[in-house]
Amino acid sequence: MTESPQPCTPSPVSDAKFLHKHGAEGIENSHMARKPEDVDVATFMREHLTPRPAGEGYVVPDSQYKGDVEKISGAKVKAAIYAPVCALLNKISKRIYDTYIEAGLALDRANPVLFLDHHTGPPKAADLDMKNMPEIVGVFGTKKSMKNFCNEKTKSYMGVPYHRIITTGECKPEAEEGAGQAVSYICQHARARLDMPGTYALFANARGYRILWSDASEVVKSPFVDWTELGLLEGYIRSLYFPPKNHHLWDPTISSPVVLPDAMGSGSKVHWTITYNGSTYSDCNPFFLPLSRGRRTTVFMYEGGGGDDFAVIKDAYRDDAQRFDEATLINDIHGEGIFPGVVRVLESGDVNGEDGTAIVTARPADRDKKVVHRTKKRLIMGSRGSQFCDAKTVKDILKAAYDALEGPFPVHRALLKRRRFLHRDLSIYNVLIYPEHSKQSTEDKEFISDPPKFIDEILGQSNDCDDKCRALLIDADNSASLKSELMSDPALAKELREELAMRTGTPRYIARSAACGRVLGHVFATNFKAMPGLEDTAKDIYIRTYGNETYEEYEDAAGERHGGGASSRKAKDTPFIHRPDHDVESMFWLLVVVFLLAKPQGMPDDCTEELYGAWDYIERHTIGAPGRDDTRQPFFLYDADGWEAILHPGLSSLAPLMVKLGVQVFPEYALMDPAPPEDHLHEVFRRLILEHIVGMGDTDIDLEVGVARETKPPADGNDGKRKADDDPDRGNRQNSKRSKSHRSTQHHDPYYLSI
Repeated sequence: MTESPQPCTPSPVSDAKFLHKHGAEGIENSHMARKPEDVDVATFMREHLTPRPAGEGYVVPDSQYKGDVEKISGAKVKAAIYAPVCALLNKISKRIYDTYIEAGLALDRANPVLFLDHHTGPPKAADLDMKNMPEIVGVFGTKKSMKNFCNEKTKSYMGVPYHRIITTGECKPEAEEGAGQAVSYICQHARARLDMPGTYALFANARGYRILWSDASEVVKSPFVDWTELGLLEGYIRSLYFPPKNHHLWDPTISSPVVLPDAMGSGSKVHWTITYNGSTYSDCNPFFLPLSRGRRTTVFMYEGGGGDDFAVIKDAYRDDAQRFDEATLINDIHGEGIFPGVVRVLESGDVNGEDGTAIVTARPADRDKKVVHRTKKRLIMGSRGSQFCDAKTVKDILKAAYDALEGPFPVHRALLKRRRFLHRDLSIYNVLIYPEHSKQSTEDKEFISDPPKFIDEILGQSNDCDDKCRALLIDADNSASLKSELMSDPALAKELREELAMRTGTPRYIARSAACGRVLGHVFATNFKAMPGLEDTAKDIYIRTYGNETYEEYEDAAGERHGGGASSRKAKDTPFIHRPDHDVESMFWLLVVVFLLAKPQGMPDDCTEELYGAWDYIERHTIGAPGRDDTRQPFFLYDADGWEAILHPGLSSLAPLMVKLGVQVFPEYALMDPAPPEDHLHEVFRRLILEHIVGMGDTDIDLEVGVARETKPPADGNDGKRKADDDPDRGNRQNSKRSKSHRSTQHHDPYYLSI
């Protein structure tokens, strides 16, 4: 009996507690970015390709391909290399396919892998902005089935749908190198083929070729091999039929791609069917697309029968060494009943591959090589909302911010005090407005007893959401639990301290000390301000809601600031650890971004050089720079006039609030000795936002929805008006309601994913 192909079996290493990709989906620290790793031929074939099965019938004499190899080697220009490379690949592919059929092996595909010369135009990518153009593409099919994409005159192909492509290639003449372009095709492939966890690619020139493998861990490439050695090429093609162990080409739970018109009327989108734990979710719209490596967070919207019959499906590759699991943390939050303002999980767990085992990355974790081993996880959620940039009014923004973070035991503060939960990545993508919850999320479930008091209840106003919260916290990829049982165990406490010392967040919104990974030591770091007081109606509402005892609890006693000591430690003697006030600072940066972009309804554009400069401070910020070099520091120097110069004139009334928030966020509270209460900055924001909302009375400011201010000087011919799809902070994000019809443009902060 003929022996079937045997996969290679690199043993996974579980001890990978050394490497975490930080931030939201795709955000990684710059020192973690790595070029594709070169491995020798023997190692690449052993670890990343399916070996040739034993049995004479599988031996392919290289002499059969001599003519094609000679044509490739003789190519002096690019146009002369495509056809012979495709001819060689197709001969090997057909020989392998036929041999497997003759041996009685079950193949999942009815046709062999067909390699096409595609150098005259890009593949067709529905609703994806893909500029790169792979010159060779591989599909399961026949020339007859692909004839609609063939130019009869040139015999080359153009516009093959990306969701049909299983592998790509780059060709160069003579001795030119082009593996970098082959890597860029792999990155595109990850965004177009959501059903392919891993992929192979080819680079070829007149002298030889190399093979690449990519999954959520990294890209690995073989050495450059001469055309006289075809064993590597044969292994590449064989692996497309029978991939080796832990090289998951296919996710069988994602299937049936269908190209549908985009609901926004711009182009089309590929929708997918997802199956999980016996349930089928058809016509799933992917609105958050992955980067090629890291968590590769992908989020789909399932609309079901419409209305509250929806589900948000999030796939991500979790680092096996990560201390906390997102689903576990969220389920723990809801352990005593539905916790208002927090995303609700319907189902969660590993995603299994075709072999019935969890989909994982191929390479074992390696401390020295900084290789992470990841497992594909899925969360099916019954909550969604909109981004703050889609707010309809200024009050809606302030109320959602209050409920999300600053209210009396609102979502983030209550999670900290009641559940010992720290989010660590608050941003415009992870705190949503206008929340909705599916009917499934509340079936046979009770809300927690004694729920937090939210802003509408405090002000005696109506709220249609079932949990009365105006905000929704999602994406706990980077979150941590501070429960006492962890802190009481010395080993677990040490592990938790190490976790909290890692830089985590999204560049525009991450707290300054979290971005640089150290306690700030600038000259004004100890300029601690007094706890702001309230007066008149705002104070009456506060005391009526929370009681005078609570108000007095946070008032400064003699020699205190925020309930902590006015003396200070030295920054160089104070280790960095992520604290609750860092999450509050992230909320400050969220408000900065939202208010800079906001445009009052019916008012003319008013973009100034001051605005362009301010936005540049935000846009240039990166994770990893020393704290003193944080490009956002100038925001703390703005007085009311400075804020009025960068806000739209119709929002000038917000300037005093932003000044007050800024002076409270500015100091380095890690230097305060003794330390203030852990929720001291929550209290500051609670008071200041409540004061401003009350001060607005019955008035509000309507905002343009879907239009942001122009943050760069308009180019010639530009009317200066920015549409929603031009703005990076209005892109599709996890659980965003707008995403069910929104384009699939990936936001590229320098991550981060989360998801």
